[in-house]
Amino acid sequence: MREDAVKNYFPRLIGNEETKNRIGKAIESGRLPHAFLIGGPSGSGKSTLAIEIAAAMNCTGKSDSLPCTRCESCRRIYEGIYPDVKILAKAKDRATLGVEAIKDFREDMFLSSTESEHKIYIIDDAECMTPEAQNALLKVLEEPPRSVRIILLARECDRILTTIKSRAQYVAMGRFTDEELAKRLLMESADARSIKATDEERFLAIIMSADGRLGLAKKLVSRRLADETAEERAEVIALIKAASGRCSYAEIHSALAAFPTKRAEFSDALERVMNALRDLIVTKYDPHAKTLFFPTPEDAVASFGSLSRRRIVALYDAVSETHSLCQRNAYLPNLTASLASKIKICEKL
Repeated sequence: MREDAVKNYFPRLIGNEETKNRIGKAIESGRLPHAFLIGGPSGSGKSTLAIEIAAAMNCTGKSDSLPCTRCESCRRIYEGIYPDVKILAKAKDRATLGVEAIKDFREDMFLSSTESEHKIYIIDDAECMTPEAQNALLKVLEEPPRSVRIILLARECDRILTTIKSRAQYVAMGRFTDEELAKRLLMESADARSIKATDEERFLAIIMSADGRLGLAKKLVSRRLADETAEERAEVIALIKAASGRCSYAEIHSALAAFPTKRAEFSDALERVMNALRDLIVTKYDPHAKTLFFPTPEDAVASFGSLSRRRIVALYDAVSETHSLCQRNAYLPNLTASLASKIKICEKL
């Protein structure tokens, strides 16, 4: 580690200044905790912070930034080819991260490093670890090898065992306001500037969907993903329209059938529905409330203002319960059929 004073910590991570200063100074002083739990939604910068910590721990460059981002170690870490920085995540077609994968990862921690005195182990999707996997990880968190740092990344930290959370320093990723996010996005993305110039409503929808997460906003402004976002929003609107009228069970089930069939994507779709219903609830109390799904409170009221508060709350509860069951690996076709039935029952309210 360099001995000169460093002011600019983690330059590749936008915002989160207090977090960057605190962790950067801990690295420089040699007092970095052996484990972190970094919490925040997708696109909030969790992975960027983890990689920046790994690069800072192994940086060999001379710069007014930490890490320097240009030395050989930094370059290889950013490219994912540094032997002493390892990342574990669940497979895309799996809902959980199992005990065997964690045991293999744990065993590697006790091997000698290849070329660095610091070994960094990053576990993405940490909330997807099974209870058995978390208990297997707990053993190394209690007595980690001296050279090892473990970084857990999680969207839902309440699914992490308390015994693990008590042994890791928690870091909550901050979010941008809509105004800050729009300004930063327009500064950094030609696609964003093009979308705003040609379709203001779509640009606002992207900002709303990103929910203060710069990483997600950058992905959404790509033409392909922007089109996908519009389709996802249309799916939500179609479901709520079916739920707000006197549609048959078959029509409601058909609206749900348009949702993704993979568990993680289905779960995300349910979260979008919950955000939309949440908007409809809060605008009943405050017509100027901040919305999460609809571009403005006026759009929420104009779209579904006639729905009763009682019915919206019942719909939200039904979707929320289905989302929880989805997270617990319930059979998706059964979830879809059950949710359609619950939505049909809500029409009586």
